Amino acid sequence: MVKHGKDKKRRSGRVGKTKLKNRTYHRWNPNPRFTDPTIKAHWDPSKSPAVNLANLGLKSNLNEDIHRTFDAPVPTVSDTPNVVELFNIPDSDELRLQKAAKRIPLKVEDQKYIVKCLKRHGQDFGKIFRDTKVNYMQYTETQLTKMGARFLLLTPEQRAVEVPECVLTLMHGEE
Repeated sequence: MVKHGKDKKRRSGRVGKTKLKNRTYHRWNPNPRFTDPTIKAHWDPSKSPAVNLANLGLKSNLNEDIHRTFDAPVPTVSDTPNVVELFNIPDSDELRLQKAAKRIPLKVEDQKYIVKCLKRHGQDFGKIFRDTKVNYMQYTETQLTKMGARFLLLTPEQRAVEVPECVLTLMHGEE
């Protein structure tokens, strides 16, 4: 019978072309052969190996009784202090408000970027959009409009960039 180059296919490192079956496994035999007459008499092939071993007085899973050394016993004593009592942990609502107070609506890099754009073209965001030397990040006109509006609404504490005079006139002109 022809083997159609089975050995060559196996050696060639073919990927996805021909599937060669791995025949190195042994098929499970539901009726195992025993040499001991006692086991042979008590073994029931219709039952699972674990049940058969239990009927013979043996265990199939020997490691189920072993306790792990890294599992700590759960303390049942109720007089242990609670974690909340030990540490002064603020409520999650307070944390959210603190983070919101610290958050700057416009990043420092974006503030520097929009100041350069506003210094060059004022509030004409269409011109800023078309000027690729100033708008090197290639923001759209809508993105530039939003960024400019956010920058002009910043409080002096939130501003991290020194504002030039031409941009200050824009800020005072809106108020």
